[in-house]
Amino acid sequence: MVGKVTPDHQLSCSGLAIWDEHYPYGFTKNKLLDQCIRAAQFEDVRSKEQPLHMRIGDVLENPILEEACLRLGLTNPRLDIEKPLVHSTLPFAGSPDGIASASMDAKKPLIIKTDSTQNIFTTDDKELRLLGDGILEAKTTRDWSEDELPDWRGKLQAQGLMECANLNWCAVVVLYQSTDLRIFVFERDPEFKKWLEETVTDFDRRVKEEDYFEPEHSLDANIIWSSSYDSLVELPDEVESKVEDIQAAKRIIENSKQIIDDSEKAIKVAMQENEHATVGNYQVKWGSINYKAKPEQTKVIPAKEAYTIRKKTLSIKEVQYDNID
Repeated sequence: MVGKVTPDHQLSCSGLAIWDEHYPYGFTKNKLLDQCIRAAQFEDVRSKEQPLHMRIGDVLENPILEEACLRLGLTNPRLDIEKPLVHSTLPFAGSPDGIASASMDAKKPLIIKTDSTQNIFTTDDKELRLLGDGILEAKTTRDWSEDELPDWRGKLQAQGLMECANLNWCAVVVLYQSTDLRIFVFERDPEFKKWLEETVTDFDRRVKEEDYFEPEHSLDANIIWSSSYDSLVELPDEVESKVEDIQAAKRIIENSKQIIDDSEKAIKVAMQENEHATVGNYQVKWGSINYKAKPEQTKVIPAKEAYTIRKKTLSIKEVQYDNID
């Protein structure tokens, strides 16, 4: 693993995962676009610290791919690739975790098909005939194993890498739950090429023009309009129903909180000093938390420069207007 070597101001193969509507991690197209826009303005957008779970993924990357090559019968694995794969015509690149070779003899291709005993899977159990070099992509996850790989878990990324390298097959190797290693082998998708060209071209234009996508949720809007002016705007009449929806939902939340508090009080009064209780089909526990003694400490808080961000929530106040006839 050599880290990210692709330009920060361009879309990369790993970023394609966000275009899967089932992408689970909350990182939106606008957040990625905003990073690229800021990078194009020479801002350092790279994370200063790597989370430990990602660090472990990097540590396990080469052993995972070595095992995959052994199971598939691949040769000549190259697992520490320092230069990115750059697309020949698009502002697009990717960093492969590895490249390995299948058969080099067109008359004797390496035949791969679904084999549950080796945790090897192909789409629709199709028999694949692999020739030449192919892309290797490694993933680690705490999720339960899958027989079909989601697009966001390395499939879109590997398809992008195949386009950059002009290779015709890839293997996405996923280590689930620390011991369940599964290999998903795919061929190059001819329909993917057109989608990639349209997606990369549009994204590059948006970076240059600072043209954000439509927000996917409330916090996405904070990215698009990150600063504000002390000014007043008259909203369209149809927006009033949205304000009323928020106010009504807040009242429901407050009423629910009160119901929970009243109910918890009644249960605690009934339990008194007892930690466990049963009632009907329910078991109730009113436990305690023990804190260890700690010596007095003087904490030094480093200086921080002033900055401003938009609030995550709206402040709404209902006003009464006098009727003027």
